[in-house]
Amino acid sequence: MTRTVFLFIFCFSLLWGGLTSPVVAHQPFCEFADLTADAPWPVPDARISYAYFGNVYPAGDVDFFRFEAEMGQSVLISLSIPAIEDIEVYTPVLALFGPGIATDAAPALPAGVNLPAGSGAMLVDLGEEPVYWFEPFGRKYYWNWEDRFFVAPESAAYTVALWHPRDEIGRYSFVIGQREVFGGQADCFATYDAYWTPLAPGQNPYRDTVIPGGAMTQDHSRMFPLPAEGAPTVALQLFPLDADGYFLRLKTRNFTFRPQAVGKAPAPREGHAHLYLDGEKIATVLGEWLYLKSLPEDAEQLSVQLYANDHSAFTVDGNLISDAVTIAEARHES
Repeated sequence: MTRTVFLFIFCFSLLWGGLTSPVVAHQPFCEFADLTADAPWPVPDARISYAYFGNVYPAGDVDFFRFEAEMGQSVLISLSIPAIEDIEVYTPVLALFGPGIATDAAPALPAGVNLPAGSGAMLVDLGEEPVYWFEPFGRKYYWNWEDRFFVAPESAAYTVALWHPRDEIGRYSFVIGQREVFGGQADCFATYDAYWTPLAPGQNPYRDTVIPGGAMTQDHSRMFPLPAEGAPTVALQLFPLDADGYFLRLKTRNFTFRPQAVGKAPAPREGHAHLYLDGEKIATVLGEWLYLKSLPEDAEQLSVQLYANDHSAFTVDGNLISDAVTIAEARHES
């Protein structure tokens, strides 16, 4: 297994680059913005080796990568997991899909992974168990799964989807490509150590993606996927009053509030909502209007998310149905 390795060789290269021949390794990149089906990470060149440090967050998250390959081109695909102390090895699943991929049986894909017309899909077999491995330059431990090589059946764009089969949150390093070329994302180096700390519900790991309600699934981890056509929507409006307090409106479409059914069997497009203040849940909302007596002066954001009767979170294409307002803007507009 080739592991010439991740991030601190980048620093080592800077120190030695002017004195000797270049020292090179995987180019590091970090998931500062959540990867989605509509915004996958575009692999710059599948021939070059990259290590993408990502997060499966919140629960039910699916990350996407897209690369171009010529017919017959062999592309290395692998997975490494930061070895976080006292936490079992994280075990996400990889699926690869695109034109020309043929398998005996189509793999089971999670909600939000929709195959384009003319595409086939396959799970990436990374072996039975990972190998515990110490990277000497960064002085970090990983769990390394086996390298796999995908031979492109056509000259086309291909997509890799990564998720956890039990909707557990966690960190990973997705490795693609073989040829080691100096480079990478400078900002990623500064966050390197963060990937050896556990993710926690309610703590958004993304620098450039705001997740309304913080964890969004900090109350419940179950998902209720819905088709995009006819799916509910919610728009949050905040109205400061001349006297004390605020009126809050949850303007929904294709959704019915059912307070009498909270805790009962779920049904599509009916249920309740949760209200969050700066990521902390402050109320269960059972109707369109809500009165808030006050808000802290330093509060920044209110957000809502739609839930089914059994407290499972409604999702469309893997995305939670939610909305948020900036409190300062609402106060200014009033």
